This record gives sequence, C-alpha cells and structure tokens, in this order.
Amino acid sequence: MAVHKPAKRVSIFFQIPMSIWAIGFVSLLVNGSSVIIFSLFPLYATNVLGVSLIGLGFIEAIVEAISWFTRIFSGVLSDYLHRRKPILLAAYGLAAGSRFIFPLAPDVSWLVGARALDRIANGLQASPRDALIGDAAPPHMKGASYGLQKTLGLIGSFASSLLLMYLFRQIGIDYQLAFWLAIIPSTLAIIILYFFVKDRVELKPKEKLKLKPFRLAEVLTLPKQYWLVIAVASFFMMSNYSGAFMILQTKDAGLAEYDITLVMVIQNLAAFLSAFPFGWLSDKLGRLSFLAFGFVLVIVSNLFLSMSDSLPLVLIGVAIWGVQMGINQSLILAKIADSAPIHIRGSAFGIYYILVGITIFTSNMVSGWLSHHFGVEWVFYASSMVAFIALMLLPLLRRKPLVKA
Repeated sequence: MAVHKPAKRVSIFFQIPMSIWAIGFVSLLVNGSSVIIFSLFPLYATNVLGVSLIGLGFIEAIVEAISWFTRIFSGVLSDYLHRRKPILLAAYGLAAGSRFIFPLAPDVSWLVGARALDRIANGLQASPRDALIGDAAPPHMKGASYGLQKTLGLIGSFASSLLLMYLFRQIGIDYQLAFWLAIIPSTLAIIILYFFVKDRVELKPKEKLKLKPFRLAEVLTLPKQYWLVIAVASFFMMSNYSGAFMILQTKDAGLAEYDITLVMVIQNLAAFLSAFPFGWLSDKLGRLSFLAFGFVLVIVSNLFLSMSDSLPLVLIGVAIWGVQMGINQSLILAKIADSAPIHIRGSAFGIYYILVGITIFTSNMVSGWLSHHFGVEWVFYASSMVAFIALMLLPLLRRKPLVKA
C-alpha cells in the first residue's frame, strides 16, 4: 500500500510572483533615493535658501498636489493600453533625470522645479504600479503582496536615512554630496524594472483582439463599495501632513541638525516592520479591524508628537506614525484592489489618488497656516480630529472582497 507523504508547505514568500518582488526592489531603490531629497529639502530650503515656514508649506502643498493629480492620467492610460510597464519605465526615467537638477540648482526656483519633476514622476508610476500588483497578486494574497511591496520600499527609505545620518556624522552636512548620491539607486531601479517586471499576462495576438477597448464611461460602473472605500480613505488622508512638519518638530524638541535623518530612520523602520505582517494578517482575518487599529495609531502618534518639550516622546510619536503608515497605506490599496475590476483597476487607483491629492493639498495648506499662526503642535491636533472622524466612518465598508481577480 502506497504511503502518501503530506504536501510540502511552500513559504508565503515563494508564492508571491516574481514581478511583485521586482516591483518591491524597484520601490526599495527609488525610495532610497527619494528619502535623501525628502529629508534634506525642508532644511536646505529654509536654512540655506531662506524660505519661510509658510512658504515651505505652500511649496510642499503644490508639489504634492502635482504628484497626486498626475496619477489619474497614468491610471487611465494603463487601462487604455492594457499595459502598465511602459508607463512605469517612463515615470522612473523622469525621476532619475530630475535627480541631476538638485545638486546643480543655482536658486530656489530650480530646486522647486526639480522637486516638481520628481513628484510628477512619483505620480505617474503610482497608479500603474498599484494596479499591476493587484493584477499579478493571487486573490488570497493581495494584502501580503501590497504589504511586501510597501515593506521593501520602506527598507530602502530606512537604509538611505541610516546611511545619510552616518555620512553626516562623519563628514558634516554636505547637501550637494547627498544629492549626487541620490542619482545612483534611481538609475539601478530602471534596470531592474526593465528586465524583471512583466505585465500580468503576456498576451498572444488572438488574445489581444478579445480585449474590450477601454472607455472612460466604464468608470461609472465601478461598484458602490469602491466609492465608499475611496470616500473614507480620502477623508482619512486629510489627517496626513508633510513630513517636513514632523522634522521641524523634532528639531524644536532638541534633535541636532546632523541627526535630523533619525526621524526618517525611526519612521521607516517602524513602517517596514508593520507593513507585511499586517497585510498578510488582513488576508486571513479581514482588513477593517486592522484599518481601525491603524486609524487609532494616528491619534496616539499625534499626541506624542505634540509634546515638543520632550525629545524622547516626540521620537516615540515618530515611531508610532511609522507603524500606522505601514498598516494603513498597504491595507487601503488592498481594499481598493478588492473592490475594483481588473479592466478598470488603473483608473480606479487614479480616481483614488486624485481625491487624495485634493485632501493632501488642503491638509498641507492648513498645516502651514496652523504652524505659522499657532505653532507646529496644532498640525498634530487637527490630524487627530480628522483620524477620529474617519474611524467612525469605517463601519460603512464591506468586510469581504467584491473582486476575486
């Protein structure tokens, strides 16, 4: 009598498709490059170029709005072409090109222009990237797949922040050197993207003929649950604010300028440790309870961040903020993929991002006004109130996915 051996259990990491791993490593490199720009831009703008706090808030609002608004265009285009990768290549190429302007910028207008190009590139890649992950991920592993991509991206941010902090301690603050270093990882990312990322299916000519032509009117057929998801998620994003205000708060609490990247080190360490585990758990246990936990963490984080007279408490707030980033950013994307059909998934992400663009623009403008007139701590109080209201709205969302593919 034959004895059947139990099937060998395959690790969840090996079940995730190669393209998702490759996208994750692309995110690792691009985030590593971006965090150098992001960490140093507020200090370089205010300390070297003399930009005011309210001016910094206005610049951050404009460039972030540019990033979010370009996401609808790239999402719709990827649905129209039935391909995501060409748009990703163009976006990451633009990002790599913008890096050369930062060390060469003669004045603030050039620097703002480079920052705007960087954010345009960031916007162009977001919707096709997130749609491609949703396309390629097995139905029962969407949370884990988005969590993996987010985790790898955050590892890049963490490692870059740590390297920058070490470099500044060794040689002092050198903005130009740091900007030149940012070029290297963004260039490597394009190579990985080109050779290792594939669109969901390599279609044969006959299969291409069967594809329905994309019509923008199809967006109106998106299910009610999708619109509820993006309504709650977009409102929640009003609780977010530019990390520039967090960096300035830690400086006011006593953090030395050459240690300022410690903020990004702590935040990204906490975020990448939480993104994959919570994404994986949400596949098993549902997403809403973990989203509720993430929303609560925003409130708790802001309470710590508002205590500018205590550096340890502010840094605890930074760490908690990182945990909520890992949870909420991964699970919101998975929730959208759960509710959006594959043939208009790029557009679905694009709509979400343009709504978030409006809320982020508003949030940063209000944050700049609050910090200028009342102090940076009021940015954190306002964020807590928005997160609490979003928490109350979560029961409107469906627990189970609508879309199986």
